[in-house]
Amino acid sequence: MVRNISFVFFLLINLCAFSQNVSVATGYVLPAIVINDDTLALVKLPKVTVYPPLQFNDHEEYLKYRRLVRDVKKVYPYSQIARNTMIEIQLSLESLPKNKNKKKYIKEKEAELMQVYAEDLKKLTVRQGQILIKLVDRELDKSSYELIKEVRGSVQAFVWQRVARMFGESLKSEYDPEGEDKMIERIVVMIEQGRL
Repeated sequence: MVRNISFVFFLLINLCAFSQNVSVATGYVLPAIVINDDTLALVKLPKVTVYPPLQFNDHEEYLKYRRLVRDVKKVYPYSQIARNTMIEIQLSLESLPKNKNKKKYIKEKEAELMQVYAEDLKKLTVRQGQILIKLVDRELDKSSYELIKEVRGSVQAFVWQRVARMFGESLKSEYDPEGEDKMIERIVVMIEQGRL
């Protein structure tokens, strides 16, 4: 009787064995390179810019920095929209045959943009507007004055330059990531890397 129980017990244990299961490796294949008989995986990593921690002399300076972060975060999406819209407009203008069609397209696009974004842009402070002008220059590598002149003509560019001057800003000013706009550049890079 003990023999029979032992025999059945060993049969049942074999049913639980996992030796016949095939394990499938999960993951993905990476390109590789062989250096000195050693195979190394090639992984393309995104560029990461590391900044030293900021040192503030007083609490007021810290608050000023936090306001700048808030303002840049608020207008940065609009600079991205401006970049994408300008690329779209330039591609469309290249495909249109006549100046008359180009002017009509620009008017339609301007009306569409005004309908979508005018209310939001009117709510921006003067400082946020100044930052937006700088970020548009950063994204398109052209000053706002050049963009208006390119799309709407030199008369409109002149008019908008005068309006900007009334608020103490110039549409001709260029973005300087190494100079006066160094802190804005730092904030934008941190936003792009998902650290802010």
